Amino acid sequence: MKRIFMLFLLFNFAFGYSQSQKFKIEYINMSSLSITKNKESYFSNYSKDSIKTFDGLSFDLNTIHGIKFFGHVALSVGMSLDWNINKSFLSTPYIVDLRVFSSKNSDNSLFAYLQTGQNIKWSDSFNGNGTSSKLGVGAIFKYDENLSLFIDLYKKSKQVHIEKLRENGYYNISGFGISVGVIF
Repeated sequence: MKRIFMLFLLFNFAFGYSQSQKFKIEYINMSSLSITKNKESYFSNYSKDSIKTFDGLSFDLNTIHGIKFFGHVALSVGMSLDWNINKSFLSTPYIVDLRVFSSKNSDNSLFAYLQTGQNIKWSDSFNGNGTSSKLGVGAIFKYDENLSLFIDLYKKSKQVHIEKLRENGYYNISGFGISVGVIF
């Protein structure tokens, strides 16, 4: 009962405070298409130095939905569909995203973000287990009244357990990439 009362008070405080001009909560929806060049990849059961490869690409389709607080900070959740070319696997991580914007006006601004998630196992064609994370910076450009475009550069790390290569351990990937996307 105490927890419910505390949540009720917190909700009332947030709602009441958001009615003033100082505290504004906005909905944010960002969707992007990304390409990542793998810098290194290796299996965890082998020495990192003996199995490094520098080839391969991955493509990601990513969408996040969340809330923007104080005009500068956004907390979002979403899904991603990642396809890695080198080892030919699909993974679908659910993601949590924290973004910081350079201005309260999202039409034309810079941003930095940290995104992390856990892979979901749908079927044998989608490899389960493992994690995904991105750290990046980008810029938003207003296109029209209802649509903005963005571009970002990021560093990505991914860990996937490939079913057919289970005895090799997790497949660890690290690389740099670029995303282009839309904000609705």
